[in-house]
Amino acid sequence: MDSGLRAMVDAVDEARRQLRENALPNAKGGWRDKVPAMDEGVMLGTLADLVEVAAELAAALSGRMSTNASPGFYHLAGRRLRDEAGHLREAEQKVAKRVG
Repeated sequence: MDSGLRAMVDAVDEARRQLRENALPNAKGGWRDKVPAMDEGVMLGTLADLVEVAAELAAALSGRMSTNASPGFYHLAGRRLRDEAGHLREAEQKVAKRVG
């Protein structure tokens, strides 16, 4: 594995580790108070940001694959991730309108 690819893998691994160790335990903490209505959209936007970056990575990688089938897999994954990020953005806007 070349150093550029290793750096990508390491960055994704670190992001996953940070999410699992820091964000997920806080989200699962049932003893915590409910998220204030004014802050609900913030998490939708944050999740959209995360999914958008994953979509960008998949799209960027699609042109670098060596086998015939793999670019299509990455392209499709990137498109689906962009679609999901769009759904999150729509929800973020709906929440913003609802809470003012």
